[in-house]
Amino acid sequence: MIAISFSAPPGPVTMETIRRGLRGGFSPALNVQLGSIIGDFMWFMIALIGLGQLAQISPIRGGLAIIGVGLLVYLGFCGMRDAFKAAKFEQGGAIDTRRGAFRSGMAISIANPMAIGYWLSIGGTLVATGVAGQSSGQTASFVFGFVAGTFLWAFIMALAVRFGQQILHPNLFRLINFGCGAALMIFGITLASQMLS
Repeated sequence: MIAISFSAPPGPVTMETIRRGLRGGFSPALNVQLGSIIGDFMWFMIALIGLGQLAQISPIRGGLAIIGVGLLVYLGFCGMRDAFKAAKFEQGGAIDTRRGAFRSGMAISIANPMAIGYWLSIGGTLVATGVAGQSSGQTASFVFGFVAGTFLWAFIMALAVRFGQQILHPNLFRLINFGCGAALMIFGITLASQMLS
């Protein structure tokens, strides 16, 4: 439930999943989601073993924020640019969106300060309340549940985008692609403004 509650709200990974999945289908959408699991799992384990305080060090936190902003703005630009490309949107279109989808999902989740904050706050709470960290068996079952939840959500998102792709008119596809790119850009700009303030 914790994994799904973290994965389900719309955010940068969701926007990138939709953007790549609408153009390339199930495989690129799933690759973005699977890549994001790597980053989520990394922060989850860091929080679980108590290394979350590292992210409180200003240079580390600042570096992660700069990387996150740059990545989100770049992906937003790519999405908005792709909406205006002349390539006709077709089933299995001409543009290969599988290339880099996994890396893109992984980079977004590793550099996403929202994910860092989520896991650093909830990870300590899980250990403090005894949900995880009391015994190796208990921690292993929690980790298994978390991983199972993220994989379930990855397949749900990829299937949803795949079936949505079948009913889209090319102009609506371009509009959604532009909207996802703009949303990624807004996430980046908002993150930059929070970082500067």
